[in-house]
Amino acid sequence: MGRAELAAIGPIDAVLDAAIVPAVGLVEAMQILVARRVGQARDDAVGATFGRALVGVGLISVAIAVGLRLAAGPVAELAISSPEVARSVEDFFRFGAFGVIFLALNLAYSSLWVGLGRPRVLIGATAVLVVANLVLSVAFIFGPLGLPALGIEGAGIGFLAAELAAFAFLSVQTSRRLDLGGIGFLKRGDEGEASTRRMVRLGTPIGLQALVEALRWVAFFFVIERLGEDALAASSLVYACYAVFLIPSQAFAETAYTMISASLGRGLGERLTPLVRAVAWRALAVTLPLLAVAVIFPDLVLSLFTDDARLVSGAGTTLVAVALGMLAVVAAEIALAAVFGTGDADAGFVIELVVSGGLVALAVLAALVLELELAYVWLSLPLAAGVGLAVSVGWLRSGRWRRVAL
Repeated sequence: MGRAELAAIGPIDAVLDAAIVPAVGLVEAMQILVARRVGQARDDAVGATFGRALVGVGLISVAIAVGLRLAAGPVAELAISSPEVARSVEDFFRFGAFGVIFLALNLAYSSLWVGLGRPRVLIGATAVLVVANLVLSVAFIFGPLGLPALGIEGAGIGFLAAELAAFAFLSVQTSRRLDLGGIGFLKRGDEGEASTRRMVRLGTPIGLQALVEALRWVAFFFVIERLGEDALAASSLVYACYAVFLIPSQAFAETAYTMISASLGRGLGERLTPLVRAVAWRALAVTLPLLAVAVIFPDLVLSLFTDDARLVSGAGTTLVAVALGMLAVVAAEIALAAVFGTGDADAGFVIELVVSGGLVALAVLAALVLELELAYVWLSLPLAAGVGLAVSVGWLRSGRWRRVAL
């Protein structure tokens, strides 16, 4: 892919993150509630919660997909100064928009299994997703074996097909491994209605938190875009690496949701601090090897995404800065996940507002006011994460989360 396509990766990821927010809020709320019911030994309430969430996510994601398909092009033309980059965004969402439907449904399945404390099935789903995405993206982007080379439009097709493959895998595994009738999947009545109300109440601030987090990256890339196409392309490469760095801590954050909510369901609130500390250390231990490779061999890591030597060289220092800053980011992710795991989603949303506002403000200051180099602009990420970590830890220690009952 060319430089314009590479520059479009960051905005595409940010738009996807923002678009999926309503579904994320619902499935995260479902996961917390499922784990709480498991802790309370109320297995018959699990299915009703999951069934309502699956229907809601399906309807929401269809609306999101249609909106993305229709609006991506016009909005990109208005928001991005480079016509080539805006066209690349539109090309991706020509087919990629519909991948959001299966992405959202896969999130619902994943949250169910994690909430049940049985995440092993997700290993197979992840393998299917990764292999399908890699093979199909290469096939449609570069057009080997006589296939048409579709560029970034092919990346959108690969995204859609990979999410569809993972959805098929999870659907089969869920129907085979779970007694859907035994957990009340088709159960109607008061339990289903109560589950819906709780999910909406809990999911609204969770969704708003995810929206703010996504919009901070949209705003961040708009700031970077003012520095030029080269800076935007370099930042897109760094963001792709950042997304990989973040995978372990996101997985451990899901674990924190489940373990904390289940422990509170069993009445073991005193285990909160040791659990958070243990999860955070494990997340850091798994992430450190990735960070070490990026710090020692930044050019090698970046060359996995592009063969543009000048672009790789220009992004190297920024990648090192981000890799070092991930120490604060990982700890902050786990601490904020713990706040949500208690069920205190309102506090989690406020903390996200503080972090995201700080990140964007620092980026504007570094890039547009002080006109610093790109690496210093990206340092706004760990600085904002450090603030979020301090606030999250302080809130957990205060015990104010005990006022929330699920």
